[in-house]
Amino acid sequence: MEREVYFEKVAWSYMPCHWKGFAVMGAIILPTIGAIILAQTLLNNFGYGNAEWLPFVMFLTPALLRLLGVSKGDS
Repeated sequence: MEREVYFEKVAWSYMPCHWKGFAVMGAIILPTIGAIILAQTLLNNFGYGNAEWLPFVMFLTPALLRLLGVSKGDS
């Protein structure tokens, strides 16, 4: 049985070529965006408005690495 291909390599990146590829991207990206917005709101409410870069480092970087691993088929 062959594996289904959800992502194709285009130049140095991977692009979804199947609806399941878009679904995987959405399942990783949408909760990440929600977490970033929630974290920025909480930081602002607690008086740490100048630390708005922190949620990007905490949530976006691991999400991008996870998505790259999924698209390459490593996981």
